[in-house]
Amino acid sequence: MYIAESEFTSKMDKYCIEKYKIPEIILMENAANSAFERIVKIGHKRNIEVEEISIICGSGNNGGDGFAIARKLSNMAKDVKIITIGNLDKMSHCAKINFDICTNMGIDHIHIDSLDKRKEEILKVLKSTDQVIDCIFGAGLNRNIENDYKDLIEMINENKEKYNYDTISIDIPSGLNGTTGEVMGVSIIADYTISFEFFKRGFLRYSSEKYLGEIYVEDIGVPYKFYNDIDILPSFIDENYILDNLMIRKDSMHKGDFGKVAIAAGSTGFYGAAYISSSAAVNTGSGLTTLICTEDTQRIVASKLTEAMTCQYSDSDRLEKILREVDALAIGPGMGNTGQTKSFLKKMLDNIDVPVVIDADGINVFEKGFLNKDSQCILTPHLGEFSRLTGLSIEEIESDRIFYAEKYAKENEIVIVLKGKNTIVTDGIRTMVNTTGNSGMANGGMGDALTGIITSLCGQGYDIFVAACIGVYLHGLCGDKIYKEKQVVTASELLKVIASELKLLYNKIK
Repeated sequence: MYIAESEFTSKMDKYCIEKYKIPEIILMENAANSAFERIVKIGHKRNIEVEEISIICGSGNNGGDGFAIARKLSNMAKDVKIITIGNLDKMSHCAKINFDICTNMGIDHIHIDSLDKRKEEILKVLKSTDQVIDCIFGAGLNRNIENDYKDLIEMINENKEKYNYDTISIDIPSGLNGTTGEVMGVSIIADYTISFEFFKRGFLRYSSEKYLGEIYVEDIGVPYKFYNDIDILPSFIDENYILDNLMIRKDSMHKGDFGKVAIAAGSTGFYGAAYISSSAAVNTGSGLTTLICTEDTQRIVASKLTEAMTCQYSDSDRLEKILREVDALAIGPGMGNTGQTKSFLKKMLDNIDVPVVIDADGINVFEKGFLNKDSQCILTPHLGEFSRLTGLSIEEIESDRIFYAEKYAKENEIVIVLKGKNTIVTDGIRTMVNTTGNSGMANGGMGDALTGIITSLCGQGYDIFVAACIGVYLHGLCGDKIYKEKQVVTASELLKVIASELKLLYNKIK
């Protein structure tokens, strides 16, 4: 599923109409068919008897979708009422066609010429309705909502619990900006949003969640070749993507085929970061994992970390040999925000030409000047760390995480893993958004585990972008498995299920 700005809707419609000669009315009919089928399924899912349905329509094509949906619901012998708002004389051509059909079918219609005059009548309709279908504004809204529109939306929101109806928004909740997720003065608070063809970029903004409810993205018959003719769009990391990109582990392979990785991690008081990141690499399938650490970290962790080797920074000859032979390196978990960490990171980026995953304290000491033209670098910041890297506020970044992650990745020729709900992975050209993970994972050690997973995949020979995508998906998948049974997902529990969840994925491609 692709992710795009709301303006992409008009571009897609124009392309279908001009290149493929698909009439606009057909696209509207396809959208209405898909929405109608989903509305019926929602009723079944909720296990409620939906008899009375109110469809609130503006005068644009979103209203046209509503009129077409009204026709179909009326044909199911539902008690459908259409409420219109706006200048009906300025109705779009396709909306007018469907509105006239509804009129000829005798579907009840109330027009709001003044909400003050119609308020009691509208409240009476809401009181008896089972579902409110929101078709007031679509994705093209670019101004703040005011006057009767604002009052109507507030009336729908304020009476939902009182009158116990579901609100279903078609394409986008009226009042929400599809590109930024910003509320344009006021917005419908939907229980369900039925969007079309692609996932609106604004839906990823955390502040938009409360307005969207459960999101469905439905097909409207756009030829698939359309997506081959346009620039690369962001899309979601789902199981299909993973199965398409996983490399088969053949029975004839040995540990040398699965890569040697080294992880520089841990310091006084942060021994767990060293253990978790190294163990995650082992459990993701690295042929050989070495923890590079301080003497006290080695003393405390080595006896527990039985499947990996350890090497102290002070053992310079052995360290040099390990780094010469390594296939991927991670730097940062629990190392401390110190000059030693900074010096080690710079030295590695100057002298090593394998993938380097930089996390935690590695990010804290990272400077753009550390990179060279041969760097294969993955940075894994959370929002706070990314704010420090970019100099932007967290609020700015949250307003368009994809844009800022892509910009930083492209400027620095690296892969960014911007962690959080719907983690973003981008190299500035390709962008993917993760679909796994949960709030139970919001605790110490999770980032360390992710670092180990991604480093292991880099060492196994995956392209660094693909390694990051598979890594965040697998990390979240393991968390989701545990979350089904436990409210809190700990890193130590996650380590125990990495190998089994990975095996389940491999089994699906054999």
